[in-house]
Amino acid sequence: MIRKPNNSLPYFLVIIIFLITFFMGGCSSEGEENSEQEGLEEQAMLPSLEQVLPDDQYLFLPLENVGFRLTFMGPVDPAVVEQAVSFEPELDFAVRNEGYGPGEIYLDPQEKLQSDTSYILRIKDVQNESTGKHETLQFAYRTEFRGDWRVAEPQWSHDGEEIAYLVQPAGSDTAELWKVDIGDGSEQLADGAAWPGRIDWSPDDSVILYTKMIYQPDKNYSIPEVRTVDRDGREEKIVVSDEELAEIASFGPINTYSWWSPNGKKIAMQLDLGGEDAHSDLHRSMALVNSDGTDLTTVEGQIFVGWQDADRLMVLKTHQNYNYGRSYRYDLFSVGTDGKEEPALLLGEGQIPNFDRADQSHDNRKLAIGRWESLNTVNGFKDEGTGLLLYDVQQISLSSFGLNSGYQKHPAVSPNGEDVAFTANKDGNWNLYLRENDTIKQLTSDPAHELCPVWSPKGEKIAFVSTRGGAEEIWLLELSSGKEKQLTGLGR
Repeated sequence: MIRKPNNSLPYFLVIIIFLITFFMGGCSSEGEENSEQEGLEEQAMLPSLEQVLPDDQYLFLPLENVGFRLTFMGPVDPAVVEQAVSFEPELDFAVRNEGYGPGEIYLDPQEKLQSDTSYILRIKDVQNESTGKHETLQFAYRTEFRGDWRVAEPQWSHDGEEIAYLVQPAGSDTAELWKVDIGDGSEQLADGAAWPGRIDWSPDDSVILYTKMIYQPDKNYSIPEVRTVDRDGREEKIVVSDEELAEIASFGPINTYSWWSPNGKKIAMQLDLGGEDAHSDLHRSMALVNSDGTDLTTVEGQIFVGWQDADRLMVLKTHQNYNYGRSYRYDLFSVGTDGKEEPALLLGEGQIPNFDRADQSHDNRKLAIGRWESLNTVNGFKDEGTGLLLYDVQQISLSSFGLNSGYQKHPAVSPNGEDVAFTANKDGNWNLYLRENDTIKQLTSDPAHELCPVWSPKGEKIAFVSTRGGAEEIWLLELSSGKEKQLTGLGR
């Protein structure tokens, strides 16, 4: 008998092969999914963090210009960084790495930071370079105080009866010039003053020297003009017009700071012509003019420091070339007011680093200098000093002083040149300190900020700016009793 072929076997084999193929394919697909998932998890882990900028806990920059730069020790995906980064209080930010290396990420806040607030920056899943484990890193920052207005440059009249100062309202590019009578309230003397600015009582207290910003409608910006206003605010006079300043400057200027000579016959001017940052000395120049506005001339120097005597001023000039790494070093020169003598070198080799501001004793013998350090901010420089120097004009000697830690600024030399008041921030707020007989003692301890100390002519009182009450105002401290008194704020 002839058997018929069994046709079911091939079908059975086909089914078996199909099932094996499906099973293997499923395992392969699942394996690919697992591998992909493991890759994603591995990708979510960030390499070691090499640097975070800013690298200090206090933010002095304008609160709308603060940024953070993270530098990792390997390439990173901005999307992964965005998931790993958080702020407390919550802060909306954008992540970008344009223009930087594959391991550099820039965090750009999309909103203005709150003033006088502690912020925590957290970055999770960052590899520890030593252990290889991943951990969450945390960085603490504190923003500066910003009230409804800012107060700066308090200056006593020589008779000790009044204090002139500048007030910048919120949202304004210019300031108002005010004065306060020690016993009888405050009043406004002028508006449109430059900010940052400087004011200076004439030696006879008859007028106050300041810079007025003149708006140019055709150019859509303002240029400075040097003016005086009388003690009662009734009469303003132009000492050097905006056109005259523009003629002696290579370009600009965008701001001008002025100082009376000790005998009141001359006015020294520092012309800020702009530059890459607030502390750049690349585009500044010096000029002199008679008190009546005649004989305007340029003189050697870039930054005004003080008066050596009535006929000579002290100026800074960059030591050698511009120092990269955002650090500046200066030589100190003496310059005659007649403009005929060559500048005389007082201190060379860049002994004065990163100049911020200076204050001089009434007898011109001592000069306190505030200096800043390059603190690795992202968008620009700090606008505050971080160290203090004392210069003896007669001995031509320079020494440092102050606290061993924290930020320090606004040095003010006592009238006799023996003591120096200054402000320092050690734990989140600014307080007044006094250098007396080579020792440092704290003068205020209020939780608010105390800034800009200035001595009374007799040296028995110190006026200062305080944020007590939620706004910057002028306060008074009696050194003998320690009593404090608010001078401004009631009438504003």
